[in-house]
Amino acid sequence: MAKLREAQAAPRTPSEEIIADNAPEELTVTDKRGRQIVIKKPNILAEYRLVEAAGADLSKNQQWMGMAMPILWVVSIAGDKVPMPRTKREIEALIQRLDSDGLEAITDKMIELVMPEGGEEETDEAGFKEQLKNE
Repeated sequence: MAKLREAQAAPRTPSEEIIADNAPEELTVTDKRGRQIVIKKPNILAEYRLVEAAGADLSKNQQWMGMAMPILWVVSIAGDKVPMPRTKREIEALIQRLDSDGLEAITDKMIELVMPEGGEEETDEAGFKEQLKNE
């Protein structure tokens, strides 16, 4: 009778090690409704895809884009995986699903991650976005 051996994972390549070491950390936030929302800092490609999904006219609206940016951080809501929105309708559906409670929890965590120790310093919207990009 043949013996079965457990498959062993191949060792990671140096490139895979670098990618794994620099992958954004997933964090869990809880909104006022008690929903656990898993978030992680999106890569730059996600921002480009948001612009594409929003369309040419809407993507020029900085206020709208700033308000939509937190949805890029969402990985899952209450255990349900959330795919990256690909259309304006999907963006709006995710905003509706998160509602103000979910968006507030995400935004609070984003601010916490970019504010200096103590969190007393005020930043304008452009400064806040710049800090997020450089994190």
